[in-house]
Order: sequence, then structure tokens, then C-alpha cells
Amino acid sequence: VLGWQQNAAKIGMQRCAASSQWFNERISLARYAHILWISDDGVPDLGGTSEEDECFADEVHQPVLTYPGAYRKVSVELKIHHLSVNALLKSNQVNEMEGGGLFGFDQDMNSGPYNNELCGFDETTSSAPAFRVVKQLIQRCLTDAVTSGNVFADAILQHLYRWLCSPHSKLHDPVLHRILHKVMQKVFAMLLAEFRKLGATIIFANFSKVIIDTGKFDLSAAKAYCDSLLKALQTRELFEWIELEPVHFWHSLLFMDQYNYGGIPARADESLDDDSQVDIVSSWNIAEYLPKEIQDHFVLVVSEFMYIPWKHAQKLAASRASLQEGSSCTPSITVAAAENFESHIVQYVKGEISSYFTGKLLSIVRDAIHHMKKMNNDQHNSPGVMQTAANIHKVDAPLEFIKHVCAAFALDQNVQHDVLVMRKNLLKYVRVREFAPEAEFRDPCPSFILPNVICSYCNDCRDLDLCRDMALLAQDWHCAMPQCGQPYDREVMENALLQIVRQRERLYHLQDLVCIRCNQVKAAHLAEQCACAGSFRCKEDASDFRSKMQIFLNIANRQGFQLLQECTSWILEVQ
Repeated sequence: VLGWQQNAAKIGMQRCAASSQWFNERISLARYAHILWISDDGVPDLGGTSEEDECFADEVHQPVLTYPGAYRKVSVELKIHHLSVNALLKSNQVNEMEGGGLFGFDQDMNSGPYNNELCGFDETTSSAPAFRVVKQLIQRCLTDAVTSGNVFADAILQHLYRWLCSPHSKLHDPVLHRILHKVMQKVFAMLLAEFRKLGATIIFANFSKVIIDTGKFDLSAAKAYCDSLLKALQTRELFEWIELEPVHFWHSLLFMDQYNYGGIPARADESLDDDSQVDIVSSWNIAEYLPKEIQDHFVLVVSEFMYIPWKHAQKLAASRASLQEGSSCTPSITVAAAENFESHIVQYVKGEISSYFTGKLLSIVRDAIHHMKKMNNDQHNSPGVMQTAANIHKVDAPLEFIKHVCAAFALDQNVQHDVLVMRKNLLKYVRVREFAPEAEFRDPCPSFILPNVICSYCNDCRDLDLCRDMALLAQDWHCAMPQCGQPYDREVMENALLQIVRQRERLYHLQDLVCIRCNQVKAAHLAEQCACAGSFRCKEDASDFRSKMQIFLNIANRQGFQLLQECTSWILEVQ
């Protein structure tokens, strides 16, 4: 672009003019906060703690709860805010609920020196004083932010979890991160238990969001239930600082996992009854592994499996409402009426599977078989044409289509028997036995989740599945928040993956030996056999380790991570 020098100089002068204000804010923030230590390598300088202890540190895995199924009532997705701050402030209360075992013997060691050898219990006990200092800091920040609106206190509260979990933070301590993560898990489990106690059904939950089934067919009733649910949770002292924000409402949701689902989202204007106004969301990662010719058929059939019962339920509810309006009696909603309505929908879905969907799937499979025969004949006539990986899998295209569609339909537990009957007939058409190994559905995509990826612009924290997230597979490394969209730092991502690979390699070489008979860990160094006369084996098999490293190598090749590719290639060659 011509004239770029003038624009660059203008931006540079503006940044220089604003740098003094930015520097003064950082100085004020540093003076406001406590400084426990400063370290550049992600390991705290505690004066005596050996860095070799870090090689035994396990990865911090985020809890993910998934309950696959067909949820034909209104569902709502709730975004979870301030879970880390709430867990830190309520840590003493959680510790009391756990019988005082959450922090070990820290209550008895308040007067003792900060020394691992003198304490001698575990890393939680040795880091308890630092954890208390962080808690006191957050309590003071919360007081200043609420009473006086201190911007520095608010910034510390917003960036607390990023500072504790990021290895690039100058105040990073892996032990503090693991302690806070443990408390967050406890609070998270109690939050989900409270959801269930208030009548909600959990569909999906992690530290960032939770999707619940409200149990209501009507959207207005579901929103009222959601409001009452959130108000009830705010009155609980344990969840005092957690904020739950409704993000999406779904009329119907067919959910397999976070990257395989479809649904009918609720519109802003629900008064529109035109069929063209209905949107259907289809996000099926498993469909990407089907041949291109039948991917659209899969999405269409699964979308109809959601839309047709929902549309029938809408018509049935409208007819019932018109009958109630014509009646002079006061309408009443009873449990028996709701169960009768739900059973009617289930019977309707069963009838559609045996009549409509079975015939439609048979016609699609028949067309796919004819298409594959034609493709095979063309390939025999042209032997010089090289076959791609997609062409190799086209031989089983009808079978793969049957397996994928039936796996999606079987999510509805109310009609699983009818789906099995339909699956048996479809497999018979392609001459595959019902219980044959090749007829079993398996998720074709391996999964690796990179935890705690935090946007440096909006502070959004999420876990990224580097194998199944379609945006990342398309090289779109941007924050998924609608109001943000800032790019992630790919170098930071590659360094995090390198750290995980080296950690797993180190743990593989330092792993324990276990007995193949009693599964006890080998205690004596020179013993060739266990006391039960069983031989020893490695706790992690070499083939499992190689498959994990192969996943990292595939990620490196797909994303162009050169250092990660060199590291994993060398590990696989050595193994």
C-alpha cells in the first residue's frame, strides 16, 4: 500500500504519547497488589524448593460432563462467570465441607517456617501460606472494587485465573494453580448438584458453561423457570460471587458432545409462525469424515429428525390452546396432562421412524450403492487415475452413512428400540451382520483439548479441541466471543503444546512398574517378580504413548508448528 510510512509513523507517535499513561497505570497496579515472587521461567523462586519436583507434576485436566441425548423440551445454555474468584473466597467453607482434608495440615502449620523439609507433608501444605496471601489480596480487591470502584482491584479480579494458570505469568506457581483448580472442581460439583436439586437436567457442563434441560415445552415458561433458578442460586452463600448468564435457548436439542450436536434455536420474535423463519443449527464433526456425496444427506436427515417432531408438538400445543380458549372452564396444567403430551410425542416419533425415515434412508443407501458401483466401474476403466484417501473410503460409504445416522438417531433413548430395528434392516440391505465389528459406530476423530486458552484482549477462558474444532482446522485462530474476535498468539499455543509433550515424555520414562496379576506398584528395586509371583509391566503401554504422540504430530503438521513437529518426530523415531 502506497503511503504506509505516514500511517505507520502516525500510529507510532500515538502509541508513544499513550505509553506514559500505560506505564503509570502498570506502576500503580504493581503498588496496589502484593508481590510474592518474580520468576521468568514459570516456576516460582521460593528459595530452596527443587525444580526437579516439577517433573512429576500432572497436567491439570478440566472437568467436562456430557450427557448425550435428544432433549425435545426447551434447553438453555448458561455462561459461568467468576468461578475462580468464588472458589478462592469460599475455600475455607469448602474445606470445612470436606472435613478439613482439602488443604492438608495447613491450619496446624501457621506458625511454622515456609519450608518443604520441615513441613514434609505435601505440596498443598507447603503452598498454603502463599494461597492464604492470594486469598487476602482478592478479598481486599473485592472490597475496594465494590465499595470504591477501584479500577486496579477490578482488573486483578478479572485476570486472576489467567495470572494463576499461565506459565508466562511472573507470579505463576503450578502448585497454586493446582490448589485453586481443586477448589474450583469442588465448587463446580456442588453447583451442578444444586442445579439437579432445583429440578434441572444437566446436558453439558464445564468450567465455562452449562447447558440444562428446563423440562418445559413453552419458551416463556422455560424463561420464567430459568429466572427463578438463577435467583435461587444467588441466595446460596457458597455461590455468592458466581454469575450465570443465559446465552442461548433451544426449542429442541440433539446432543452427542460439544462438537456434535444439532438444534432449533429460539428466535427473538416468537410470534412468527412461518416455516421459513425456523433456523436449524447443525454442527456435526463426525459428518466431515463421510464422503462428500452423502454429507448433505446426513445433515438433512438428522435435521428432519429434530424438526418434524418439534413441528408436530407445536401444532398439538396450538390445538390444545384453541380448545382451552373456547372452553369456559379455567385451564389447568397437571402432571398427568404433561406426561400424556410427552408420551404422544414419543409415539409420533416412533411412527415416523418406522414409516418415513426408514423408507428415506433405504432410498439414500440404494442411491449411494449405485453411485459407488458406477465410480468403481469408472476406476477400472481408468487404471492410471490415482486414488485419494477419500476414494479409498468410498467403498464403505453406504455402511458409514448407516452407522452415523443410526448413532445420531439412537441419542433419543425413548425410540432406541425402533432405531435398532431400522438399523438392522439397513445393515441387511448392505449385507452386513447386525453385530459384526464393522457395523459398530466409533468416533472417527481423536481428540486433544488444550486447556486454559485465554484471550489477551477480552480475558475469555476456554478449552480448545485442536482436532475437532472446525474453525481451528481452517486455520482460524481467533477468539470465539462475538464481541471480540481477536487472534490468538500461535507461538504461545505451540509453546504450551511443547510443554505438554515434554511433560508426557518425561512421565513416560519415569513411570512405575505394576504387577500384571495384582496391579500393585513395584516397591523393591531389584525384585524380578511380585510377591504374588506375577511379572511386572509398564504402567503406560508403549503403543498408547506412541498413539498420543502421533496425535501431537498430526496437529503440528496440520497447523504448521515446526518446533512441535521436530520434537514429536524425534520422540517417535526414538521409540
